[in-house]
Amino acid sequence: MNKPLFWFRLLVALGGIANLAFAIPAFVAPAFLSGLIDVGDIDPNVWLRNVGLLLIILSSFYIPAIIDPFRYLFNSVALVVGRFSAGVFFLILVCFASYPDGFWVLALNDLIFSSLQAIALFFLLRRNARESAEARPA
Repeated sequence: MNKPLFWFRLLVALGGIANLAFAIPAFVAPAFLSGLIDVGDIDPNVWLRNVGLLLIILSSFYIPAIIDPFRYLFNSVALVVGRFSAGVFFLILVCFASYPDGFWVLALNDLIFSSLQAIALFFLLRRNARESAEARPA
């Protein structure tokens, strides 16, 4: 069994589920979500619904990377880089722009998932490169 492939797929799938766990309530019940994670008063809730919708769309791009991360290498790399960038963005907001503490949840979620996904992708690509080299005739 290809353990790096398994772990990459699992972590990408879990990341997609984490996105949806935020995105669906953000889209259908933004006031509830705002109160739950303390992102401050949001009136109107349009921006939070928009973020939820965008996360649903973004998460659909995880599916090709889960199915075949080599064929859809751009998706595989982009989801890790994009998620890390979002984590850094939220971290900056909390640390330097006095955003509510609820943004720590967003920052840590993205930073932890992206770090684990990056490690899994690194080992997956390294193993694939090694297996490709071994398969080539001398």
